[in-house]
Amino acid sequence: MRPEEVIQQFLASSAQPLLLEPGEEPYPLEPGSFALDWHGTRLLFQVWDERRNLVRRVLGVEQERPGRLTLAVERFPRRTGTVELVDSARPAARAATRRSARHSFREEFRRYLGRQFPGWRIAELSTEPDLEHSLSPAYSRAFLKQGGLGWAAIGAPIGESSPAGALSFGLIWTDYLRRRERRVTVEGLALFLPAGRHRATALRLPWIHPRALKTALFLYSDDAQEELLDPRDYGNLDTRLDVPRPAAGTAGDKPEQILEARIRHNLGVVHPTLLDAPVYGQAPTFAAGERDVMDLLACDRYGRLAVVELKASADPHLPLQALDYWMRVRWHAARNEFAARGYFPGVPLAADPPRLFLVAPALEFHPTTETMLRFLAPEIEVERVGLAVEWKQRPRVVFRAQGAERPA
Repeated sequence: MRPEEVIQQFLASSAQPLLLEPGEEPYPLEPGSFALDWHGTRLLFQVWDERRNLVRRVLGVEQERPGRLTLAVERFPRRTGTVELVDSARPAARAATRRSARHSFREEFRRYLGRQFPGWRIAELSTEPDLEHSLSPAYSRAFLKQGGLGWAAIGAPIGESSPAGALSFGLIWTDYLRRRERRVTVEGLALFLPAGRHRATALRLPWIHPRALKTALFLYSDDAQEELLDPRDYGNLDTRLDVPRPAAGTAGDKPEQILEARIRHNLGVVHPTLLDAPVYGQAPTFAAGERDVMDLLACDRYGRLAVVELKASADPHLPLQALDYWMRVRWHAARNEFAARGYFPGVPLAADPPRLFLVAPALEFHPTTETMLRFLAPEIEVERVGLAVEWKQRPRVVFRAQGAERPA
């Protein structure tokens, strides 16, 4: 079968065909958006949309698989390569579509870096996964050098479901570069996020200790170049303090719910100074919606508030998710709003910043937790509490660690 017949057959059998080329956004192959024609002895495949136009000479079919067709093509002038046709409606082809989109953003990210860091050399640029060092393929990462100085950089594509996760992986990337590049001072981290989806990161950045790391937040959009966001424009907390409601009395069947129930009835396990009652759940609340960690608000015998963050499985984002809740409790505590709203009746509450406890099964603290905590401001008093494996039956502490120190 000739190449054009293979292509036509593939397109006819595909529900949602796309053309993928490395470094380019996917081209939807809809009627009226492509042409496959002979020009003399050349078979040309042309695709276009409102912004782009691509023409490739088809040299042959390189590989044919269900839902995917790889073509050998000639880019002009006389450069060969490949493009892929995929049916994005097929689950097996979605990974290729995601990979192509990430490669496309990587090249856009390269242009951002060139404009914002003139005179710096992009020593490394990647969107490949690195499981050994907990680096996600969902974000593009780069290493910039200028003499003996360096900056880490990370970018979240518009299609990424959680741009806020870029800061977690950016800190992990920075720490990795500092350990690897012993002759370079990696002094800062630059984050590139879609405009309008940067709020959570902007609120977290003031709590990254400036002596530990310089930071810069750039916003980009489809119709404008990226711009550096002034820290004075990072915005206000999206928080509210509702009428107090005690934490739920019964345990659900999910691991986090079971963990919450066990800890709620055994707060002394977290720290002996914590009062057994009252204990509140989801106070304050987030205007942005639900969170995937469980949190409790408690108080010690001295009137100091305590945020207890619970996680039953390893999660690199736990320290920054805990920071989200801690900063809101601190904001309300500084304004004496907990007592005014009727929280902890009969207890004289202090206006001091709350303590922060991270509670999880000892083997389920993500290996990057200590790395993340090293970057936080010293005002955030963190204690990690690791539980024994039988925590579902009864919580028992097997280690305590202050801040970023290693468990004994």
